[in-house]
Amino acid sequence: MILPSAEHQQTLREIRSLFTEAENAIKEVEDTGGELVVPAINQLRYTGNHLIRYLSDPDDKRAPEELADAAKHCKRATYDAYEAAILNQLLEYNKFKDDYRKTVITFVLPGFANIAANIEQARGFVRNNNKSKTRGEAYQTCREHLRTIVANVGQLNACRDELNKQIIRDRRNYMFQAVAALGAVATIVGVILTISF
Repeated sequence: MILPSAEHQQTLREIRSLFTEAENAIKEVEDTGGELVVPAINQLRYTGNHLIRYLSDPDDKRAPEELADAAKHCKRATYDAYEAAILNQLLEYNKFKDDYRKTVITFVLPGFANIAANIEQARGFVRNNNKSKTRGEAYQTCREHLRTIVANVGQLNACRDELNKQIIRDRRNYMFQAVAALGAVATIVGVILTISF
């Protein structure tokens, strides 16, 4: 068996660390979203493929490239996992906006504009980072956006009960106003009819 050079051993340790990070990202996303992140798992399969090529002949002139490619796929796996979670959170945000589209959210959550801006930054990050060759390099930034969006969507969901109460109050007030307006119209019609006859 041929042992890897000291330089390759260091690279292999880095790959092991990146692989563990990718696995943890996949587990974290599965815990929060409940879905298997297939693109991220595929990237880890590609990592294994490059490692097998490297291990079959560590002295091959392509060996350093195989290790570099394995590291890139680990980073991409982490990115893909976090991106899937961001997309899931964006769906939650869109549902929230749809559920409360007729409600003044700032009555219950004064910081809603800042929360929406933070969430839109995460959306912009995913949209602008759609080149497959550079996604892996942005995996740490993707994690930061995920943490921000999870916290913000969590804040929104925590306000649902109060917003639902606000909707009930608004409906009740509207009904009182409608009944009062109908009463006023009926009174006016009654007065007009009384004067006319």
